[in-house]
Amino acid sequence: MTAVVALAAVTLAAVALAACGSAGSSGVPASAPTASVPPSTQALAAVTQAVARTQALTSSVDLSFSRPSSNVTSTTPRGASGTVDFRSPAGAIRIDLPGRYGGIEKMVFLPGSVFIEPPPSNLPLQAGKPWIFANFADIAKYKVNFPPYIVQTESINPAFTLSELAWGSTAAAHAGPSTFHGQQVDEYSVTVDVNRALSHATGPAGDVFAHALSSEITATDGGGSTAPVTLAVEVWVDSSGRLVGVRVTPPGAGIGTLTLALGKFGASVHTDTPPRAKVVDIAAMIPGGEQEALNGGDTDGA
Repeated sequence: MTAVVALAAVTLAAVALAACGSAGSSGVPASAPTASVPPSTQALAAVTQAVARTQALTSSVDLSFSRPSSNVTSTTPRGASGTVDFRSPAGAIRIDLPGRYGGIEKMVFLPGSVFIEPPPSNLPLQAGKPWIFANFADIAKYKVNFPPYIVQTESINPAFTLSELAWGSTAAAHAGPSTFHGQQVDEYSVTVDVNRALSHATGPAGDVFAHALSSEITATDGGGSTAPVTLAVEVWVDSSGRLVGVRVTPPGAGIGTLTLALGKFGASVHTDTPPRAKVVDIAAMIPGGEQEALNGGDTDGA
């Protein structure tokens, strides 16, 4: 890897992942829901229906992050917020980063790609180009040069979180009535089979999400086990049967435990992308790489 490519890799990891720390952070494997009550088909149906109902909507989102170890607190984002269109899927997120190089980082998620504007305290990769673009749809390019960064970035994407639930939920237990962000909800403890989610990945972002799921499996068991990788996920559903909260620890993402809160259903979602002249394509940092997906056309004009 050349120095330029190494710089691009470090930048994408540190910037796109909101300086969340080590990518080796494991998830929370589970063979059954964590609730004291047994799982039921009714609970699983309630969760899957809530996820499906929410995936047909737009909403505002708030993300919070937590880690069990105090020595990484300074690298954990203070929080994030934005809006998501789960139908596309696409969204715009603003992340509040701590520390010397902290500030507000902007992320625009599109199917298979992401635009990132680091905080002003970070020097751009190229002068006059504050935005970074990563075309994750070109899997071969990033599989070789940026192995963990798809799962790191997509784990912050609420559309990925819901897709993993939709594709991989295999058991659920109704933990009972609860309160989430000030509203009365039903709480569920859900088992998500990541291998099953991988085999069911589909849709406009299916290929990229599948790559992120594969990385979760590898981060948990090294990719050599035949046993399915499962995650324990907490889910909250409102009285209208919509998903309003998710808590999960994505394996390999390095973000610790993510709590996702959804609200303002039907919210307008603006995913305007920056002018091409303001963007550095990470693909351009790869020897022989071309900017096929950045507003069309190649860097070499061919």
